Amino acid sequence: SPGNFRAFKALIAAEYCGVDIVISDDLTQIGSLSPVGKAPVLVTPKGNIWESNAIARHVARIGKGDSGLNGQNMYEAAEIDGWIDFGSNELELPACVWWYPIAGYIPYNEKAYSKAKIDLAAAFGKIECHLFNGQTFLVGQQITLADICVASALVYPMKLVCDASFLEPFPNVSRWFKMCVDQSEFRSIIGDVRLCEKEFLAPNSQ
Repeated sequence: SPGNFRAFKALIAAEYCGVDIVISDDLTQIGSLSPVGKAPVLVTPKGNIWESNAIARHVARIGKGDSGLNGQNMYEAAEIDGWIDFGSNELELPACVWWYPIAGYIPYNEKAYSKAKIDLAAAFGKIECHLFNGQTFLVGQQITLADICVASALVYPMKLVCDASFLEPFPNVSRWFKMCVDQSEFRSIIGDVRLCEKEFLAPNSQ
C-alpha cells in the first residue's frame, strides 16, 4: 500500500534514482508473495523481495549510479546501514505503539503508551546529538537511504503525535526532518507534511 510508511522507503528511493515501481493496493496475495506474509513486497522478474529495508536497498542499487543513496564509499555505506538498522530497531516500534491506537490498528494501553513516548524521546535524543554540530544529513553531504528510511519511520508520528512540546528538546531533529520532507522526491510520495500542533489522542485514552 502506498500509505504504508515502510513502503515510503523504497518509493522515495525510487524517485531519487529513477526506478519505476507499479503500486498495488491488493493485499490478497501477500501470503504467497512473501514468506512472512506481510507487506511491502517488491515483485521483480528474478523473484520477490520482502522486508522494507531490503526493498529500499535493492531499489537504490539498481537505480542510476549518480543518485548517491548508498553513500560515496564503503565507509559511508556502512554508516547508512547503521542508521537504517537504528530506524528499524529504535524508532519504528515505539513510534508505532504511540500512533497505531489513534489509527485504530491496535488497542490503547496506558503503560505501553507511556513507555513508547519515553523510548521515542530517547531515540530522538540520539539523532539530536548526531546532528548537533550542524550536520545537515545523517551521512555525508547529501540525502541517502539513511535519511529516507529514518524520516519515513517518522512521517506519521510527526503528523499525529510529536507536538511542539515533545519536539522542544530536539530542534535539530525537527530541522532535519523538515528538510527531508520538503524535498520534491519526498513530497511526490508522501505529499505535504503538516507537523503536529497538538497530540492526537487515541479513543479511551482519557
